[in-house]
Amino acid sequence: MSVADPKARQNARILCATCEIGAASAAGSGHFCPFVDRSRQAGELIYLEGEPANHVWFVKQGIIVLLRKGGENNAEGRVRAVRFPGSFIGLEAVVTDRYIDSARATTDAVLCGTTREGVDTWLGKKGAPARTALELTLRAESVDLPRRAPPDGNAVERVAAWLCEEGPRGETLTLPRRIVADLLGMRPETLSRAMAILAERGAIEVSRTNLRIVSENKLAELASGGSLPSS
Repeated sequence: MSVADPKARQNARILCATCEIGAASAAGSGHFCPFVDRSRQAGELIYLEGEPANHVWFVKQGIIVLLRKGGENNAEGRVRAVRFPGSFIGLEAVVTDRYIDSARATTDAVLCGTTREGVDTWLGKKGAPARTALELTLRAESVDLPRRAPPDGNAVERVAAWLCEEGPRGETLTLPRRIVADLLGMRPETLSRAMAILAERGAIEVSRTNLRIVSENKLAELASGGSLPSS
């Protein structure tokens, strides 16, 4: 898309006006938004843990996984979190000089990015209550290690709870099962069995590659241990 194309510029303005970040920046009224769209391909590394935290990104389209080593020897670390559209990645740049995670696109994605200086200006004056709360939250998150599932936990409950907390709403989840299994600390085959039970109970619809939440109420019930098969 060429920035010299008037129609392209108009479409970009419309998208920015309906985006949460664009709306917060009053882009629809002609105000400047420091976040700029950039397309990313599935599998592309956005940034690497330990690199200088020079940019902050807002996920507009696609799915991004965050990985952290946490003292382990594997190259990128284990999956710590999944970020869907409407989420920030790299926001630790507000409070630290280096990225605490690695970020990789698992689908084709569109990310809106700005520099560390750009987001600092966008957030406004230091010491304001909202900014102080954000900074304290980010500092706490920067020392959190990847979650570890209890070895004797119920896999169905853990999968249901994760979907309740972080699963997509109104869209199909196209995330490799190995990533979700790593995130929840279970084997891929254990995850598959748990998802099959959730599907049998009418909480989700699942195929080999896709997952869709059918009933949030049923999912919440299963997350709390209700309607589970007897052991």
